[in-house]
Amino acid sequence: MTPRPDPAPSRPPDFIDAKASLALLGVRPQTLYAYVSRGAIRSIPQPGTKAHLYSRADIERVVARAAARAGHGAVAAGAMDHGPPIVSSGITEITEAGPSYRGHLASELAQQNVPFERVCELLWGAPLDLAGVAAWRIHPRDQARIADACRGILQGGDPHFVYEALAMLALQLGRASGRAAASDPAGAVAHDARFLICVVAEAIGYLGSGSVPTRPNPSEPIASNLLRAFGRESSPERVHAMNAALVLLADHELPPGTLAVRAAASGGASLFDCIAVGICASAGTEIARHYEVVDRFITARPAAAALREKALRLHAHGQRIPGFTHPLYPRGDPRARCLLSLAAELSGNAFNMDRVAAFVRWAQEELGDHPRHEFGVVCLVRALGLPVWSAGVIFLVARMAGWAAHVQEQRGATGLWRPRARYVPTPERGS
Repeated sequence: MTPRPDPAPSRPPDFIDAKASLALLGVRPQTLYAYVSRGAIRSIPQPGTKAHLYSRADIERVVARAAARAGHGAVAAGAMDHGPPIVSSGITEITEAGPSYRGHLASELAQQNVPFERVCELLWGAPLDLAGVAAWRIHPRDQARIADACRGILQGGDPHFVYEALAMLALQLGRASGRAAASDPAGAVAHDARFLICVVAEAIGYLGSGSVPTRPNPSEPIASNLLRAFGRESSPERVHAMNAALVLLADHELPPGTLAVRAAASGGASLFDCIAVGICASAGTEIARHYEVVDRFITARPAAAALREKALRLHAHGQRIPGFTHPLYPRGDPRARCLLSLAAELSGNAFNMDRVAAFVRWAQEELGDHPRHEFGVVCLVRALGLPVWSAGVIFLVARMAGWAAHVQEQRGATGLWRPRARYVPTPERGS
């Protein structure tokens, strides 16, 4: 086992000892240790002793969830942080084997190379159709207005601001479509979602110095068009990997972007407006821009010893390794396993997947940490030779499929989403 460096001499903020942790939880030591082993509560060792400190924030989340399950309204807000279900949905179920789309495991769909387009149709309520693949197309009459919108919003733009640009593009296309309200039926939602995904796959080519849209070839799938939009020639091997990433990321129940989409849909927003809301809600450092954080962790000092040293330093301060530890998958994110396997299979890439795989094994064995999908996506992007910023775009394109499904489902529900807040007075300054 690699020796751990001494953590900082002072106690990290918001960490408490075992006695205080047990008092807050109201459990026996064995239960506290079980929470730690499942990744629900972070712990850090104390130098020179066998004692550990425990994250107060994690403990409070565990207590809130337990109280919410018991029906305590005052702390039911704990359900908003990976807690008990708050919305009934027939789209995606989170299982130990990963997300399942209407009864079909996403990992199996990816491994079987089911086209992303067919998975989208599945999410939108159609039976899974494996016979034949009809490529999605933008009608020629729409190409001119799409080109105008892309030139005005994306052309020559900085790829690091791509998320905001894509949200603006969705709003502009919605404005041009004339659909300002949610009077369109479910079929129109699917039609608009297909259109928007196709537009984004073409529009990415407007970014950067090239500024050339990537018009699809006959029968070309979205995965291939995206690869070319990112400046990489498509091959069967690369298209399979890109398609798998899109399938694995298409939906994941109710993360912030999906919650925002459903809230907007409950208020009568159009599909284009809902997608723009989802992009904005997902564009922050905790979601789409988290891929850049993961990439910096992997590539800044890529030597195996340096990666382990950085991971140990983070653990010593009660922080998670970027792209590791998913609360819904205490035994590891199945999407990450699939993505890392695909990255390792890509031949002729300059990215050292052997080193990454060794680090992942070490983190699992020595720290009990497992990679989540962000880590796998970044490794796949590097193995494909794509720009770093493409990882977040792949996520957003894939997630548009799930967002459209949630818009459809929310339209069938009644009532505006309008939760209540528990008022807590803010202490006066100086009191």
